Amino acid sequence: MNYYSFIVFFFGLLHCRVRLCASYADKCVTVCQTGARPSGFNGCKTKKDEKYLGKHGDVIQILYGKYPYRIEFNPPPSDIGKESINSKKRSYTESEDSQEFTLNKKPRGDYCDAKMSKEVRDTDDDVDEKTSREILEKVRTKHQSPVPSGSKPENIDYEETRTIHNETWEDVDKQALMIFTAEGVQSRSKIAAYDMDGTLITTQSGLVFPKDLNDWKILFPGIPGKLKELHSDGYKIVIFTNQGGLGLGKSKPNDFKQKIERVVKRLAVPIQVFIATARDSYRKPVTGMWDRLVKFCNDGVPIDKDKSFFVGDAAGRPKDWAPKKKKDHSLADRLFALNVDLTFYTPEEHFLGQKPVKYNLPVFDPKRVEDNADVCDPPIAQLSSKIQEVILMVGAPGTGKTHVVQNYLKDYHHINRDRLGSWQKCVAEMEKILSKGKSVVIDNTNPDPTSRQRFLHVAKSKNIPVRCFLMKTSVEHAKHNNRFRELTDPSHMVISEIIINSYVGTHSTLVWRCTRFIKLLLLLYLRLFLGLSVYAYVKTYRKNFVEPSMDEGFSEIVKINFVPKFQSEKERELYTMYLLEK
Repeated sequence: MNYYSFIVFFFGLLHCRVRLCASYADKCVTVCQTGARPSGFNGCKTKKDEKYLGKHGDVIQILYGKYPYRIEFNPPPSDIGKESINSKKRSYTESEDSQEFTLNKKPRGDYCDAKMSKEVRDTDDDVDEKTSREILEKVRTKHQSPVPSGSKPENIDYEETRTIHNETWEDVDKQALMIFTAEGVQSRSKIAAYDMDGTLITTQSGLVFPKDLNDWKILFPGIPGKLKELHSDGYKIVIFTNQGGLGLGKSKPNDFKQKIERVVKRLAVPIQVFIATARDSYRKPVTGMWDRLVKFCNDGVPIDKDKSFFVGDAAGRPKDWAPKKKKDHSLADRLFALNVDLTFYTPEEHFLGQKPVKYNLPVFDPKRVEDNADVCDPPIAQLSSKIQEVILMVGAPGTGKTHVVQNYLKDYHHINRDRLGSWQKCVAEMEKILSKGKSVVIDNTNPDPTSRQRFLHVAKSKNIPVRCFLMKTSVEHAKHNNRFRELTDPSHMVISEIIINSYVGTHSTLVWRCTRFIKLLLLLYLRLFLGLSVYAYVKTYRKNFVEPSMDEGFSEIVKINFVPKFQSEKERELYTMYLLEK
């Protein structure tokens, strides 16, 4: 007999109602949002009073992004998976700028339209709040078929979600961090986190860097579908992106915000985007953006790191990791995941299912630095002396010279060119202090015999011994220390890595000439764009480092290991992270 059976669910909680009308004869369900708050249909947001035709296997969310259930008929349709000539075809439209899905054709009257029987309409209107609560509770607790996602449904805890957010922008620390929260974002315990450039989008022009804010496209066609699937599985989708060009004024923040909104709209899922614009603790691989998410942007919902992950293209892959592929520009994304303790994937592994490839981690691992090692090498050497003396520190920026002076040579008069301004003033200060019978420590880089002889000559004229403290900190370790100092001491002058590299000893004339040429180009840039004061500061670094020898007139050369000391546990946590992007 040709008749229709209807089951009506009418949810009135939180001003959100959805009507489901099932036709057992045609094996289909008409879904209609009747309340103010949107529901979800196959991962997409519904519109009020518009009807959607569901088939066996389609997914309905009572609230958009929350409480997913799959439509199943028992027994299932005999023609499932086949295209039946007599089947009622569904056709949806999706534009680049709108991910709202609507029916092309208005459903027949059999499917909950104006011709629906009065009996059913009356049943809709008569469902009271108490009945709504009872129905919703039964639906919540009743065992449902898993959402087709590739993960087990018992791993999803939708009760951990919180308020559905409206679209907002937040600027933190004078736009050092910008946060975009799309409409529909919910706080969840599982985080699917992504880098943006090279991971979710790439340039339309094919250039490495976008020529303008409109030069972008989705990296892989399957990305929007993958994100929808993860969102339906109970993941909160988050983007963490470094955008240093904003901090340098290469792009206007308001224009970039429009780009972010367009990208999120194209991806068609609720996404929260964190944008680091400066060289501070928000910039990956430092964990400032993640910390902000955990403390302020997840409504107090604890994050399960074991079920969360991060995807990025800055993964440290060497040249030809795939045919004709260049090496990755940095390691920032992989190191960010290591710092946060998240599982890491490259875009090819995550979206395309490719196998992991070889990658190179940094030579220096900050987690292996010991804070209880011997400072002196050999250990029997004395850091300080009871007799008057001069200690001449030798080492590149970041090797820890000032750290040694402040922690182990507190009774010595501290002379530093950064404070006094020139080596002539340092020499004059040294003569004055030695005349008073006090010991002196010269805390300059002192990279070559010429710079060291200035102080050795004064001490020799007064018959005062000079010991050399040679910092043995590696170049990579020095770069790490330099970055740590930038992050913890905003007043510290930024030192270029080229300057630190200049302290690598070499006896090759060719290498010496090439290195000198590169440094001269750097100095020219600094002079033209950053001013003469910085030029004067780095001028002394133009010559290669020459390791000190006893022939220069030292009474002793003591090799010094950098052993960190921390004023707080927070400093220790920061220091043991990967801080460099390469």
